[in-house]
Amino acid sequence: MRRTMLALLLTAVVLAGCSQPQAAAPTAAPAAPTAAAAPTAAPAAPTAAAAPAGTPDDAAIMSAIQSTLDDYAKAYNDNDQTLLESTVDPGNAPIRRLIEERFNTFQASIFGGGINWRFTVKGIERRDLGFVLAHVDRQDGGRADWIFSQVGDRWLLSEPTEKQLGERYTFESEHFIYQAYHWSDDVNQQVAELMERARAKVIEKLGTAPEEKYQVNLRPIFGLTPPSSPGALAWYQAASRPRGDRMQINLPGGFQFGTYDPAVGWQEDLFGTLAHEYTHLVHTRSFPQYYGLSDWTIEGLAEWVSDNPRAGEVSAAVASGKIIPIINRDNLTAPQDLDHLSLLSQDVSLGYGLAYSLVAYVADTYGGIDGFWKLCGAIRAASGTGEARYDKALQSAFGVSYQEFDAGWRAYLKQNY
Repeated sequence: MRRTMLALLLTAVVLAGCSQPQAAAPTAAPAAPTAAAAPTAAPAAPTAAAAPAGTPDDAAIMSAIQSTLDDYAKAYNDNDQTLLESTVDPGNAPIRRLIEERFNTFQASIFGGGINWRFTVKGIERRDLGFVLAHVDRQDGGRADWIFSQVGDRWLLSEPTEKQLGERYTFESEHFIYQAYHWSDDVNQQVAELMERARAKVIEKLGTAPEEKYQVNLRPIFGLTPPSSPGALAWYQAASRPRGDRMQINLPGGFQFGTYDPAVGWQEDLFGTLAHEYTHLVHTRSFPQYYGLSDWTIEGLAEWVSDNPRAGEVSAAVASGKIIPIINRDNLTAPQDLDHLSLLSQDVSLGYGLAYSLVAYVADTYGGIDGFWKLCGAIRAASGTGEARYDKALQSAFGVSYQEFDAGWRAYLKQNY
């Protein structure tokens, strides 16, 4: 990101990934794919491992992890970054950056200080290299799967290094080529199936998708090269030519993934995010004349296609009167509005939800996806900037002024959220 909106912000504002996206706090059918080709030869997979002689038993590890989780929750509840830092492996700089930046993003959001966080370890799995994967439940029912390592007499949030993962290998599905690591062999094929489902979902909503096979990089840890945004669950990278395009996916089984509903499973959360990111690829390659017009048209379309209204967060904003405007005339240097969603200094996840609502409003009011494309074409053809440009585009596309459109959208928000 995807998660319903309140959940997404609470998970870490782990966004779908674009500007990345869907980050913040502690981490919250179409045609079937063909069988994947066999992976190329690569080193043996480091998955579950037996405990070496002399290591603590599972009960002792779970008790130590629970102690760390109690400190982690208290750090969030008290806005105590020093305490937060004590819960993270001091020797792993990437995971420290990820956890600290998500903490700071959450504390600056409209939800900072408003939640009483609690985390409970429900079980563990021993992984290779001395790591432990803990299954952690959150007070609101969310589930996280986080990696811990022993540091002195404590078990702290951690992850393997890029070197420890070993060499990458390649495998393929019907429409994609994957770069993966054996560390995540328990989920790699599942993600490939989700990518094929996501492609079918996008075709269902937009009517088309490129036939080229695009490369997808599966990332089992946060600390891979090149670095990623702490707010990203997945993201699309456009190149000068289609064959250079890439999709990057942070995999479940680590802090970078966030939380999910255990009754549904991580698969459905990730499916929505993959549909969001693949929408960006299709928007770029199949509808280039309508791409790059404004941030809300780009991100809102991807959220609309992936059915991610972020309703909880948008409802809270509507109730409190904290709706981010389409155009903000008060700050011309760094506009805090949906037209420049990527420049928002806070509440980015809310911005994604409001961008969804704009696309939904256009689709519901002015003729579905065709109405949206009609507006995009009018925006591209209109001269000027800001409200003046929108006024021309809206008059051309729908015969309404910007003020009438804005008022209609705000009424739509109150009626539907």
